[in-house]
Amino acid sequence: MFLGESILKELVLKKVLEANTDKCAVFHTLYKDSNKFFPFDCNEIVDNFMECVPENSAYFMYDNSNLIGGFTLNENTINFPFMVTPFNDRNEFWKVVLEFAVHKSMNKEITLNRISEIDSNELVNSYNAILKYSIRRMYRPTEQFTIILNENFYFDEMEEKDKAEITKIIFEAHSSGYTSTAWELEENESDNEIKNEIEQDVEKWFASFKNKNSLFMINIVKSKNDNKIAGVCITGIYPNSLEYSTANFATIHEISVKPIYQRNGIAKAMMLKAISEASVISPIITLGVLIGNPSEILYKKLGFLPGSSYYELIYKIS
Repeated sequence: MFLGESILKELVLKKVLEANTDKCAVFHTLYKDSNKFFPFDCNEIVDNFMECVPENSAYFMYDNSNLIGGFTLNENTINFPFMVTPFNDRNEFWKVVLEFAVHKSMNKEITLNRISEIDSNELVNSYNAILKYSIRRMYRPTEQFTIILNENFYFDEMEEKDKAEITKIIFEAHSSGYTSTAWELEENESDNEIKNEIEQDVEKWFASFKNKNSLFMINIVKSKNDNKIAGVCITGIYPNSLEYSTANFATIHEISVKPIYQRNGIAKAMMLKAISEASVISPIITLGVLIGNPSEILYKKLGFLPGSSYYELIYKIS
């Protein structure tokens, strides 16, 4: 059962209060877990917080009058958690955050986004949270390469008319690969819903990179046999992303090869092309990979260094 309004109000007054978003952004930037993100300029992180956090969704946590932490709660999703030193009782922190989130959202299932490893362990061990997946950031400098592509394929530029085919290829590639393990917990999500989410991501990336004049960094490979798309590498400057909003750091957001064309060196060629093209406007290129994905071996061979990791979890109450 959910707490009544008066009890919820008492909980809020004792432990958690709505925070000024500007101030919460600064505290999060300075006190966030150092393992969480590659440490770029603080102004970028503050700006990202302001862009991503809806109004009236930032909260501070207090022990009496002492500020000890904060987080954001948008509907039933917790993000941007941090503790203010010298407070370091993670068990107490998450007890209050989870209790508040359940009763504030009136939802028995809470999603926790981009959680650090140490907090993920606490949530799993102490609160039986379910780990959905973990992602590792990887980085490397950009530079120019001579690209060698299998003679049966050729590079082409993405066009508006290609979006549906690209969505299908991404779905097929992930359905047959390691990424499908991250979908296992989406028990009620159909294939059509997953395809719709991929389609929305493609639309978002296309629009964002177009605004940043980095659309040329999206490259596709086609088969000479039928001129159909064999692989896609969606790369660009992402204006609303934490890491690169100010510094113009590029990121590879998606790399997929149609299953029947895998093991032809297409992924490697597309990535080298992305690194080369990104060097025009970006000193660094980054990507995210599911921890445990065999693709991480390829990324390391291409010079990517493993960086920070973060986790997504689900907390449920019966």
